[in-house]
Order: sequence, then structure tokens, then C-alpha cells
Amino acid sequence: MLVAVVALALAGCASAPPAPQPTLPFPAPDSGPGRPTLDRAAAADLEAGWQALRRGDAVAAERRAARTSESPASRLLALQAALVAGGPAPVAELAELVETAPGYAAAWLTLSLAAERAGDEKTALDAASRGAALWPDRRWEERVAELRARWIDDRLRNARRLSSDGSQAAAAAALEPVLALEPNNRDARILQARALSDLGDLDRAEAALVGLPRDAEVVLVAGAIAEARGDRKAAIRIYSSLPEALEPTLRAIALAEADGDWLTAMNLYGGLPDRHPGRDAGLRAAKLRWRVSVLPPYVGEALAAERLDRAGLAVVLVALAPRVESLPGGQVPLLSDIVDMPSQREIITAARLG
Repeated sequence: MLVAVVALALAGCASAPPAPQPTLPFPAPDSGPGRPTLDRAAAADLEAGWQALRRGDAVAAERRAARTSESPASRLLALQAALVAGGPAPVAELAELVETAPGYAAAWLTLSLAAERAGDEKTALDAASRGAALWPDRRWEERVAELRARWIDDRLRNARRLSSDGSQAAAAAALEPVLALEPNNRDARILQARALSDLGDLDRAEAALVGLPRDAEVVLVAGAIAEARGDRKAAIRIYSSLPEALEPTLRAIALAEADGDWLTAMNLYGGLPDRHPGRDAGLRAAKLRWRVSVLPPYVGEALAAERLDRAGLAVVLVALAPRVESLPGGQVPLLSDIVDMPSQREIITAARLG
């Protein structure tokens, strides 16, 4: 009877599922690329310490680390035990460890967790990225993506929203931690330049663009900064520095036309795609206005006059259709009363052609 009771008890114990072990946010010291080579005794001690950590027993894990022969793995286990114990995050100690063992992926990933706890975002992100590069496992890659989403992408979205709402100072402030993490983040620097330009801080706005590849978006922001300085010639030069980009080129044309710089406008129109709507009409108008701009003052006066006499009409006709001067036909008339008039050439042409 006693034997049967013991057998039933053992059977009951065998059927009970083991308690699940918690998953720690960092890898075991003896796992992953760059892990140290250990003898059998050290490996057994390290494994026992790791299992103690998984049970939440940081004290037992630290004792195991202390009795294990000195190695990067035993040091890492001790530092992981300190993290689990909840004391100050051992960021400096882990940074020293990865400096002595730069290929030790588990140490980099543990440093990332410790730095995050300590509020050191840059070290946390850099260490997570380094660890994932050494150990391209989905778990570590997802951690890098999660940190970037939280510390970069979300902040960029918030800064864009603030900027679109007109809160440029708040937008610039929201971008500071992003640029502290990634000084060369293109989207953050362009957004910072726009915000600072709107705030009138033009030197810092210009500095934010230094070193960025000159694509259409960067050229538009740089040109807008030049406009804000009141240097329209510089703005035209910047906008037209990327002739294959349509939007900056159109902005340069608009400024050139507003300034009466018809030669520049004419050249820019000529560089537009042949099928661009308005190219041909704009080019014709720019050519005509450029021609008028280089003609003598009396031509401009005739064109601007509300009423024309016959002399003014002759000036307008010949100025707007200069090829008529080369047309054959008619004798050159003798008109003694126009000798002292600046428009005598146009009057003679008109009279000669009837």
C-alpha cells in the first residue's frame, strides 16, 4: 500500500510543468559572438550563475561570478547581477569591459541596458547598434529599432507637428536630443534649419545645413535663408545651383523676374524641360523683356506711354519687331524735322516700309 502511494506521488510530480524561467533583457555571458573561451569548471560556474540570475537571485549569481576564474565572462556576469539587484547601473564598468573586449557582443548589449537605465541615451543606442552589428539576431535588431523609434522617430514627428503649428522654438528644442544622438540626421538638421530661420537665427540655421548633400530640399531651405537675409542675388544663385531640380529653379525664376533680371530668367527658362507648361511662353516673355531692358530709355518711355504719337508708334513697332529693319522695300525718306530726335532711326524705318 505504501509503495502505491509513493508511486502515485512521484507520478504527480512528474506530470507538473516546471515553473517558466524569466527572460532577461540581456544575453548570457557565455553566449554570442566574441564570448571568451572557458574551461569546463568555469563554464559550469558561469551557467549556474546565469540560472541564478534568471531566478532573480542576484546574490547567488554574484557569488558564482566571484568563484569563477577571472575572465571577461565572469566580469560580465557580476555586472549583470548588479543590474538585476537594482543598484546603480554599472555603465562605466561595462564601458571599460567592452573597451578591453570590443568584439564581445553580450557585453555591448548589457552596456546598452545599463546606459538606458542611467538615462544615457547616446551610449544606450550606440551600444545596442554595436551589439546588433556583432550579433545580427532578430531580438537585438528589434531593440535597436525600438530605441530609434522612441528616441528619434517619435521626437522628429513631434518636432514636425510643433513646426507646422507655428511653435518654432518648441520644435527646435524638441530636435536637440535627436541631434545629440545623431548629429548628422538629415531630417532633423533640415527641420532645425527651417525652425531657426523662422526664428530669425539665420547664422545657426545656415550652420545646420553645412555638410548636407545639396538635394532639392536642402537647396530650398538654403535659398530661403538667403532671402531672409535680404540677399536676393545669393538666393537666386542658390536656387539655380541645382538646375535639374524643378521647384528651386522655378523659385529662382520668380525672384529673377521680380528683380527685373531678365537675362537670368531667360537662361533659367531655357534650362526647364521642353514639356514643362509655361516654359515656352515664359521664355518668349523673358526674351522680350530682356530686349526692352537693354534698349535706349526713349523706347521704354514709348512702351510705357498711355497714348502714342506717330513717332512713339514707330519706336514701339521697331522695338518689338526688330527684324523689320532688315526688310527690303521703299526708299529712305528725307525727314529733316527728326534729325535731333533719338528715335529717328525707328521713324525712318517705319516711313520707309510705309
